[in-house]
Parts: sequence; structure tokens; C-alpha cells
Amino acid sequence: MKNTRIFIAIAAVLVAAAVFFLGSQAAEAQKSFRGSAIGTPAPQAFDFHLQQPDGSSYRLSDRRGQVVLIYLGYVNCPDYCPATLAKFKQIADNLGAEAAGVDFVFITVDPERDSFEVIDAYVERFSPDFFALSGEMAALEETWNNYGAGRFIQHIESELGYVVSHSTRTWVIDKEGLLRITFPFEMTASDMAHDVKLLLAE
Repeated sequence: MKNTRIFIAIAAVLVAAAVFFLGSQAAEAQKSFRGSAIGTPAPQAFDFHLQQPDGSSYRLSDRRGQVVLIYLGYVNCPDYCPATLAKFKQIADNLGAEAAGVDFVFITVDPERDSFEVIDAYVERFSPDFFALSGEMAALEETWNNYGAGRFIQHIESELGYVVSHSTRTWVIDKEGLLRITFPFEMTASDMAHDVKLLLAE
């Protein structure tokens, strides 16, 4: 009888340990990023200083305390850019009041056509709270290079004259100004929102 009680006690301890382990694994999986984590230690994000349509400046290093999502694209983009900005809108809606802690940033890779008036109207179609940025060519080129825009102009026979090939990734900066994650274009808005919430909670 005594041996049976000991066996039952040991079995109960093992079951409890297994439940705790599985629960911990599930919690850890929930905490892990679904985007492409940059690594440890995370590098400092490349700073940039660009302009908004209203003439005010936007310097990344001034945005500490905010989570920043950066996408480099252009207004005449037929697919990736509007789809990504639509996901940004879904993320903001998913976050609710927490969206105030996130900068959703669109940087043009086509400044020849994307005037401040044009990018302002374009981005505002998705949200008036998003940031539309352009600037001097030297500052833009440095930003494109640092964030892997892969900008390439391809001339075509149409009224547009050319299209701009570019990276479709979103770059994610944490509240400390560290580059933490990139989101591939194929990633869903809900998975993006999951990762942004983790960064906001840090």
C-alpha cells in the first residue's frame, strides 16, 4: 500500500512537471517573434533625417519610445505598396489605443514623381496618422542604402514611363532604437500586430 502511494505521488509530480513544461513552451512560443528576428544583440537602427509634407522634419533618433515600422515604396506602385499600407491600417486597427505608440512610416523611392503633395494624399488614404517622408536626394539615397531598398528604375512603354523595383520588406525598430525584426511581404497583418504588441510590451 505504501509503495502504491509513493508511485501515485511520483506520477502526480511527473504529470505536474509535464503540464508546467508544456505550458511554458506554449507561453514561450507565444512570446517569440513571427517575423524575421535580426539577432542578438540587436544592432542600432540607421538614423535618418527626412521631411514630412507639412515641412516638419522626421529624425528616427528623435522617436525613441516609439515602435517604428518603415516601408520604402512609391505612389505609382501597382501592388506591394498599397497592400503593405493596407496591412499597416489593419495593424493600427488591431492595436486600438496602443497604435499611438507606433510610427507607421512610408519613405518614397520615387522622389521624381512623389512630390510632398502626392505622397501626403496617397498615405492619408490609408490613415492620416501615418508618416509620409521624402527629402533631398542625398538623404534619401543614404536611407535607401541603409535599409536595403534595392531601388532600380525600369523603363516601360506606358504613360507611366517607368516602374521602380524595390524591396518589399518592412523594417521594425523597437523603443530603444534597435533594429529588431523585418516583416516579409507575405506576412499577415495579424502576425505583424502580434510582433508589434510584443515590442510595445517591452
